[in-house]
Amino acid sequence: MIAYNFHAVSNGARGEAEDGRWELASSGSRQKPGMVAADHALSRSAEQETIRRLTSAADSATARLLTAVYVALKTYPCLVLSGRAGAGKAALVQHLAHAIVGDAPGQLIRIGSANWATRSGQHDYFRDLHTRFGDSQLSEVLSEAQSPQGTGKLYIVYFDGLAPDELFHYVHKRLNLLPFAVERLSALPVPPNVWFVATVHHPQQLSARDAQILTHAQQININAYRRSLPQLPPPPVGLQRAALQDTVRDAVAARDRLRMVFGQPQLPPLNPSHHITNFLRWYSLLPENTLDNDMWLYLANSFDRYGHGLFAPDAQQNLQIAYDLRIVQRVLARLDPARTVLRPELTRAVGC
Repeated sequence: MIAYNFHAVSNGARGEAEDGRWELASSGSRQKPGMVAADHALSRSAEQETIRRLTSAADSATARLLTAVYVALKTYPCLVLSGRAGAGKAALVQHLAHAIVGDAPGQLIRIGSANWATRSGQHDYFRDLHTRFGDSQLSEVLSEAQSPQGTGKLYIVYFDGLAPDELFHYVHKRLNLLPFAVERLSALPVPPNVWFVATVHHPQQLSARDAQILTHAQQININAYRRSLPQLPPPPVGLQRAALQDTVRDAVAARDRLRMVFGQPQLPPLNPSHHITNFLRWYSLLPENTLDNDMWLYLANSFDRYGHGLFAPDAQQNLQIAYDLRIVQRVLARLDPARTVLRPELTRAVGC
């Protein structure tokens, strides 16, 4: 077990470990996260420690998948894990929480599906009752996350096995996290220290609205996650706070971070890797490779505040991996439901 010693310093809290160290910058630091000088090559940032814990004893494909999930949650308020039932989506969420928040009570909150109510003769009554309870759970965790005792803690709300219409209720109606202008209730305030992960079971036939919901949601397809829960020590004090501070959701800050990494205002030339391009061409799929704010944010969040890549140590290689992943995620979001057989093939194409 690694021994951690922490002590307060004037410009933030610094954590040190026997086999590495990282700095946990306070919110009062004068430097923005994306502008910290990249002279910390010998230090391990909090995010590097998070990735180490998350990918402990994982093979290369599983490690890339877990890192992709982490980077997506840094980038977007809500992530949808899609795939067939039994693919291991629930286990992945549990492993994510175990690595980042440990066994801390009340920081992994499960809100389940009302699918069980279909077996009742009073389906509508029990479904409505279940949804009201889910709404209550959601309001309670958002309130706690905004309270003084919730500051610096990361809360993971896990929507377990939802149908698309349930996803629409929670993620759009209650949280306003999807770009629709209809059927919106008074949105609950979403603090930055809450991440939302939903696992969705696709019905055989999707309605037009359900297909639109899943198109606008940020998705990662899970094929077969079979990893056992690793044995880890409790997360170091301050790890959650540092991970939250390293998150970039502002396009200007994203450009600043990438400018710091590459030392120039423009990114190196970016195109999908040859094997991704050939795969998409073979199946007559067109990549959406626009370098828009969405792409800037995803690429920036694939680096920590010191410019270290989360997918690979080499900055150019890390950038290419992140770019390929985001390209494939965009293709998956627009994929015709009739071609769902391509989902696992696309996922394998990017090494997950």
